[in-house]
Amino acid sequence: MATENRSANRKSLSIFGDYLLMLIFPCVLSIWYYGVDAVRTLAVCIVTGFVCDFFGSIIIYKKYYAADLSTLCSSVMIALMMPAEISIYIPMIASAFAVFVIKIPFGGGMKVPFVPAAAGFAFMAACFRDEIFSYTPGRPFMTGVSLGSTLMHGGSMRMNGANILDIITGNICGPMGTGCIVVFLACIIFLLFRRREALLATAGFLGACILFALLLPRSNGSRISSVIMELSSGSLMFAAVFLLTDYSTLPSSKRDKLVYGVFCGVICMSMRKLGVFEEPVCFAVLLANAFSPLLDILTRRVMAFITPRINKRREVAADG
Repeated sequence: MATENRSANRKSLSIFGDYLLMLIFPCVLSIWYYGVDAVRTLAVCIVTGFVCDFFGSIIIYKKYYAADLSTLCSSVMIALMMPAEISIYIPMIASAFAVFVIKIPFGGGMKVPFVPAAAGFAFMAACFRDEIFSYTPGRPFMTGVSLGSTLMHGGSMRMNGANILDIITGNICGPMGTGCIVVFLACIIFLLFRRREALLATAGFLGACILFALLLPRSNGSRISSVIMELSSGSLMFAAVFLLTDYSTLPSSKRDKLVYGVFCGVICMSMRKLGVFEEPVCFAVLLANAFSPLLDILTRRVMAFITPRINKRREVAADG
């Protein structure tokens, strides 16, 4: 048992260490754009997460594992999805919720059934929607209206070199650490070398989002601008890289990972189209988490139904 625990701890440390390394870059950019406010929000989430994790371990008579990076990763993710100038108690409650409601009861680490960061953020979004989605510009040259708000009201954005540069570098109003497309493309390349199998969920998710944006655009501009705005708004790319690839909630097979991502993408874009939240991606991730254990059963039954019929048609075609 002790050997198994050490092996599990090493695996958890390796995985969350990789994600923490990737999170450094959006953290640096958030501080560059929002300054002291970003530092404050990050610090509040991190300190709250560690304090809750420590005392939660005492409450359930479990040894506190100081090298566990899962709480640190979750706390940083929650902070990066928040507005930089948000009231201090909201990120505190979000981090506490992620630890006390999701991590501690289920054993933490790789055992949680839901992504803690998504749960913490979604809980506060449901309770404090106006504050969670009230964004203020960071640096003076940043636009004052978020892309998510523009899309919610059916607006569009004229795409030119300057606008596209702002979008890919994160110089847009929104969550303090989820806007830079360049950073997320770099993280995807990193995952290709370190956690390639997890990217199947990302591929399915982004593919579904792109197809949805092309077929059912929310903006009044071109379909290409619709795709660019959808991918660049809110925390969609952030969720594709950091939330959907959480190993504790990913299905086991490659096929199921892809279906899992597609399912989350369809739910996310449907909620963007019909829902009342500017950014519902965390709710979509939680629904996909709940659906994940059923995927293996459902896909096996579907394949068992389809495969014999495909084989029979091939036999008929061969005989003909």
